[in-house]
Amino acid sequence: MKQSSHKIFSGLFFAFICGLSIPHVALGQTEKLGIVQYTPPRGWTRTAKVENVVAFSDIKQSGVFCIVTLYGATNGTGNPAGDFTREWNNLVAGQMKADENPKPDTQSAEGWTILSGGSPVVADTGKALAFLTVISGFGQTVSMLAVFNDPAYVKQVDDFVSALELDKPAAPAKTSTAPAPAAVDANGKLIIPLPTRQLTVADLAGEWGEGDSRIATAYYSANTGDYVGTDRLAFRTKHAITQSGGYLNDFFEIRNGRKLSDKTTGTVAINGSVFSIVRGKSISKYVIRGWLELPDATLMKITGPWYDGEIPPQVFTSLEHAANLDSIWVRKK
Repeated sequence: MKQSSHKIFSGLFFAFICGLSIPHVALGQTEKLGIVQYTPPRGWTRTAKVENVVAFSDIKQSGVFCIVTLYGATNGTGNPAGDFTREWNNLVAGQMKADENPKPDTQSAEGWTILSGGSPVVADTGKALAFLTVISGFGQTVSMLAVFNDPAYVKQVDDFVSALELDKPAAPAKTSTAPAPAAVDANGKLIIPLPTRQLTVADLAGEWGEGDSRIATAYYSANTGDYVGTDRLAFRTKHAITQSGGYLNDFFEIRNGRKLSDKTTGTVAINGSVFSIVRGKSISKYVIRGWLELPDATLMKITGPWYDGEIPPQVFTSLEHAANLDSIWVRKK
């Protein structure tokens, strides 16, 4: 871990470090944050530690500053690139003016994948540089964010990251993958229960279909009431997801005898029960409300999409809320 982290930082900030004589920062005694062992920078101010987060800052009277925040392990998306995108959006782009999609450097060590990237930012403290390191593996994600406005801090941040050590989480107990028996409600509709565990991108790998749909709408004159025509639409949507989080949408429709097809690509990520599809600058968010393994197919019930703003909290607490947005994806075995 130490060697890989050091190489990532040194490679990214070579332009900053070249020609500078920067002393190493003195580190204190090692401490633990869940599975993460870290060493606080000696002489820096520790902010109030909240659950699974710890931060240190060095702020000088001249206005020069550096803030380092370490976020303990959380559930990963199953895709290191998806983890980095999620953390960047939550910790950087969602909090300050920054590059929306920085290209991270990647390293691997002892089963962990380390992605690091940064960009200039504008925050409440003014112009600075934000640098994010996201470590993914074994279903977990650990993040470290540094925000500073002087390149002299590059070596000190490098020292902090290089000293990180991670414990490999214990392997989760194997659970039965036997298909659950199908059940129906009082109206004869198939019941798709909530997932019994945290789903990952790997669970979604495969080709999903939303089925064939046909719609016929008749139109009548508002003045005479006479029939003036019918709009007929038949369409099919397929979603292909790879183990690494790649995404392909294949849409086909026939409207009044005219064919139209469209294919778009992107990436997918899972954060808790939120399933996101990223296509360029467009992000579609869905809430996973059901997962059912049948002998010949897997069914996933999702609600959405939401494109802007936060998903209403009632969606997570009431299965009836926004039920008109429910759809069922089917993956044949």
